[in-house]
Amino acid sequence: MAQVFGKHLTKREILDRVGNISTLAGITRMTREDGRCLGLRTYEVVNGPLRFSVHIDKCMDLGSLYFEGMPMHFLSRPGHFQNGWYSDGENAPRSISGGMMFTCGLGNVGPRQDLAGGRTLPQHGRIRNSPAVTDGARCRWEGDEYILELFGEMREAELFGENLVLRRTITTRLGESAIHIHDEIENEGTDPAPLMLMYHCNAGYPLLDADSLLRITPTETACRDEIAERGRLEEDLRVFGPPVPGYPEQVFYHRLPAEDGVCHAVLMNPGLGLELDIGFSVRELPYLIHWKCRAAGDYVTGIEPSNCHPEGQARERESGTLRVLEPGEVAETDLWFTLRKG
Repeated sequence: MAQVFGKHLTKREILDRVGNISTLAGITRMTREDGRCLGLRTYEVVNGPLRFSVHIDKCMDLGSLYFEGMPMHFLSRPGHFQNGWYSDGENAPRSISGGMMFTCGLGNVGPRQDLAGGRTLPQHGRIRNSPAVTDGARCRWEGDEYILELFGEMREAELFGENLVLRRTITTRLGESAIHIHDEIENEGTDPAPLMLMYHCNAGYPLLDADSLLRITPTETACRDEIAERGRLEEDLRVFGPPVPGYPEQVFYHRLPAEDGVCHAVLMNPGLGLELDIGFSVRELPYLIHWKCRAAGDYVTGIEPSNCHPEGQARERESGTLRVLEPGEVAETDLWFTLRKG
């Protein structure tokens, strides 16, 4: 039985109240024609008060997320765009649009890496700009539950190099203001392959505001650099504060306690009585990377479950913490976005 706009209703009771179920929940596939988004294939999903987009050409990542008409996500100054506008190196920030969540990896998380033989690994890796090789969507009833499901398969591969496949399933249910992302990453190559993975979840205004609070209880916290060290001494890293022109970004590395294998980080806006709960499976994602940026115009916080520190493959290898997938091995991750009003 689904709770639809405050009422617990069976399938029959829901269908008695609407001519078409897509009034309440549905998936629309479209190709955008506007500006730099020209040709960008997207799924638009509506689930009661929840509305979000999934970009087929960008790793089936979450572009936008709205709850009761309010944006939960941060969109950077460049906005959304098709992959033809991708740039790397010093121009990498021109190809980061933010959105609710983009996938970093699979070979690199962090700054651009220069490898032997003139090869490079771009900032935050290649998978975020990889289109789905196959994709699809369906809506179905299971008893009194109406389920919306999307899936896509992305590949990161090179001649004589790695051959990694990411299979993603995204699920939401009518009556639940929640999204579940399940990923399976398989090494279909013949050699062990590095796996660096970070889910770059980006919260923005109005969920993020001066009195917003990141509710976490870390068992360990480390700072990326001296800027973060100073920031941690000057203010509570969990409290956000208003926008400040020129504010230097701060990055923290947390380990969180898990319950039944799942960690939670909750961004709260007391004034709105609103919470975004990001849950993630600790099995493959032992770290929470916390990006705090109060800069005016770039006002965002990143809540980023990860299997590594975002300092590049070379640093991860040197520290002995680089995750390696053996041939035929599959890594599975789960991520949940849950919206609540208090």
